[in-house]
Amino acid sequence: MIEVYAPAGKLGVVLDTPGDGPPIVHELRPNSVLKNELKVGDRVIAIDDEDVRRLSANKVSKIISRKMENST
Repeated sequence: MIEVYAPAGKLGVVLDTPGDGPPIVHELRPNSVLKNELKVGDRVIAIDDEDVRRLSANKVSKIISRKMENST
C-alpha cells in the first residue's frame, strides 16, 4: 500500500470500476501531476481516510473534484 499526496487542481487521472472490485487507475494523462506516483491498475482504497473501496469510479471522481481546492 502506498500513500499519495496530491496537489490542488486537476490530477489527470482516469478511474474505472472493474466488476465489483475497488476503483482502479485506468489511465494517467500525459500531463498528470501524479504520473510518477501512480500506475495504471493501482487500486484506490481511500481518499483522505474515507474508505472508497465500495464506491463507483464516478463517485470517487466526484469526491476528488470536491477536494480540488484543498492544498493537498
